[in-house]
Amino acid sequence: MMDRRTVLGGLAAGAGASLAPKASAAESRWRDAPLEVLVGRTLILGFIGSTADAEGGDQIELDLASGAIGGVLFLRHNARSKAGVEGLARRFRDAEPNAWLSIDQEGGFVQRLTADMGYGDIPTARELTEMGPEGARQVFRIAAAELAAAGFCLNLAPVADLHLDGNEVIGRWDRAFGDDPAVAAQFCSLFIEEMEAAGIACAIKHFPGHGRSSGDSHYGFVDLTETWSFEEVEPFARLIADDKAHLVMGGHLINRRLDPSGDPVTLSRPVLHGLLRQAMRYDGAVITDDLDMGAIRDHYTREQAIVGSLAAGNDLLLISNSADPDPDLPRRALDWVGEAIERGDLTLDRLIEANMRIDQLNGHVGRHAAMLTPPR
Repeated sequence: MMDRRTVLGGLAAGAGASLAPKASAAESRWRDAPLEVLVGRTLILGFIGSTADAEGGDQIELDLASGAIGGVLFLRHNARSKAGVEGLARRFRDAEPNAWLSIDQEGGFVQRLTADMGYGDIPTARELTEMGPEGARQVFRIAAAELAAAGFCLNLAPVADLHLDGNEVIGRWDRAFGDDPAVAAQFCSLFIEEMEAAGIACAIKHFPGHGRSSGDSHYGFVDLTETWSFEEVEPFARLIADDKAHLVMGGHLINRRLDPSGDPVTLSRPVLHGLLRQAMRYDGAVITDDLDMGAIRDHYTREQAIVGSLAAGNDLLLISNSADPDPDLPRRALDWVGEAIERGDLTLDRLIEANMRIDQLNGHVGRHAAMLTPPR
């Protein structure tokens, strides 16, 4: 479905006009929205704590209630017990019922709500493919029901990367649905269908493919230039063509064949706009991987990461804010974005576009209509 000529053609067009959501009355309403609303809805922040009354959740509650952030990121250290994680989710939903409560619930090694905590065990991607489509669908259906019942509405999964033995991030843990793009897309589709039916959005990762990499972006830059192949975008292309892709996560991955500047995909307009939107005709939302991972944190300031991610075409930003917690991060982000707009490094139109795509994502999972209009 995706060949080298198509990919390169899209990259060449990467500096052009955005493939924006269809204009509507909602656009004019967002144009009148305060900057703090436009910025706040893009931010999904993490916190410290694993019990329902964790002090680290206090500021999150306040920021959700005020609209300073649009969601919360739960990491492994936040999910220690069923009572704790569900109590925290309930607390945050009470503060803002429409918040994106996000967590990694792929299955196998990457499963934050575990059997030890009282949740059902989700097999690895490889084991799921061995079960066949219908067996896997049943697992996904049960997992989706459990995740929704726990209070979550955004799953940072599935993995659309291709398997390669020896890959230390994907292959080592059997996180990919095999090395056949058609099979990977098929099982990702089943995963997404069951999650969305339960009201849970899915972030398909790690665009444009992490399966044939060497290195782990949690700890530093991963350069795919010599190992990546055009085949790796094929699962994503199939999901887009089948209207299953409504949220895509780019990786903190360098690929100079796609962006000669050496910018990671997270900060690369040629990849997120030129390849994903222009060449592959994707018009859904894009989310970053955690901007506090080593690949970004060790090379960019938080200001550069936040402004650069939005400018590159990301609509939702994940920031764990736990390695160096900053309770004022949402307010700093607002200031940084405002200054970037004044300098011309970012545009108001880009923020409006991001908010319209967030609206579209809400619609795909049947979220309440009140979420689809900005505060007046």
